[in-house]
Amino acid sequence: MRITRLHAQIAGVCLFLALATPVLAQGQDEEPGPPDAAARQARARALPRIQPSDKKFDPHDLAGIWTRSSSPRGFTGGGTCADCGDRGYGKNVPPMTPEGKKLFDANKPSYGRTLGSADAAAHAEEDIGRRRAVSPANGTDPYQYCNPMGITRALIFPHPIEFFALPDRIIQHFSWGEGIRTIWTDGRKLIDDPDQPRWWGYSVGHWEGDTFVVRSNGHDERTWIDHFGYPHSDQMHLEERYKRTNYNILELNWTITDAKVYTKPWVGDTKRFHLIQTKDITTVDGWAGMMEDPCAPADEVDQFDRRIRDLTGTKPN
Repeated sequence: MRITRLHAQIAGVCLFLALATPVLAQGQDEEPGPPDAAARQARARALPRIQPSDKKFDPHDLAGIWTRSSSPRGFTGGGTCADCGDRGYGKNVPPMTPEGKKLFDANKPSYGRTLGSADAAAHAEEDIGRRRAVSPANGTDPYQYCNPMGITRALIFPHPIEFFALPDRIIQHFSWGEGIRTIWTDGRKLIDDPDQPRWWGYSVGHWEGDTFVVRSNGHDERTWIDHFGYPHSDQMHLEERYKRTNYNILELNWTITDAKVYTKPWVGDTKRFHLIQTKDITTVDGWAGMMEDPCAPADEVDQFDRRIRDLTGTKPN
């Protein structure tokens, strides 16, 4: 059977409805999830790639395909793996500036606990950003219109990410949305105030011992920090610190500094990625390797928005 974009879209719809619609949206991690959440977590813990390996590795070698998914094939059918960290950027959200609060209020996510629901009221310990989900038909998520998602959100989503190490750069290929990011390692410095913001920003990296440090700026402020709709400005500076702690494990610690939006730096939760082999990512036909998963505007409008998204709630006038 020929696999078309429609088949992929149908699979994506199942995932989207499970994760995005307010009726089904739940908290992340330890909070209640889908009926099979416990089984998914047990399966994730049993995956060979999630177990520490005794294979020797070069801590300066980041090349390969890394995933935060609990699915045996590395994609999101299984959700986020058991030890991979929270699905958002971080739970310890700093106070916002007046400008930041204005941007935050303008963003209408479809992930998290439903706005005004008993479920949201019962979890007052969570930041309000995780308790304000609306119907996708009424949301303002830029990615639902096929805009690039930006660096932080792409790193959070549990689809595979392939790292390519070249002499003067490291390239990250994000499966979700077919995003490409270049991290320059040729010694250049960041531009202090880039004239033209970019969806993926400007990034440079260097090694500090066994930690690969990436600093970036010039991020287009239309992207969200994560799928909960936390904003940033074009003045955001992001620092990522990658460390390969095991043959199978890559850890990421990161910090956002954005004085226009947040009153202090936002230290994100640690994210953990696991190595997956090319042969383990296959289509039903047996074709191995990273799958094509672009957000195609024609498909989104004709197949998803009209047939699925707009039926989940009242479409705005």
